[in-house]
Amino acid sequence: MLINTITRQDLTTQTALHLCRVAIDQAEQLGINICITIVCSSGRSLASVAMNNAPLLSQAISHKKAFTAVSFGIPTKEWQTRLAERNNTLLALQSEPDFTFLGGGIPISHQGSVVGAIGVSGGSEQQDIDCATTAINSLS
Repeated sequence: MLINTITRQDLTTQTALHLCRVAIDQAEQLGINICITIVCSSGRSLASVAMNNAPLLSQAISHKKAFTAVSFGIPTKEWQTRLAERNNTLLALQSEPDFTFLGGGIPISHQGSVVGAIGVSGGSEQQDIDCATTAINSLS
């Protein structure tokens, strides 16, 4: 019998913690309190941080954003455009407990492969995206 395997790259815990720190720094500059979740390529949580006074639901939402982004390899906000004319698909995906189309979930790629994702929640949608993007850009 032939056994086939694949090699997968993932973010390290240290990278996940770095991303959280940068996102927090950006949130502080914006004057907001956020929650951040970093997941590996399989969707397992590597780091999750809640700033003091962040909205309570933001922790669960940040996880949904990261999980959705890593699951499909696209930013969560893109679902708003992709599903604008597809109400049945939107309704079906919304029934999935870990799916969200709210902006603030962004996949993290390295050498052409998705190695994880970040999800940020607690500010406006654009502020969440800005915090996530600033964190990812700090890796280059």
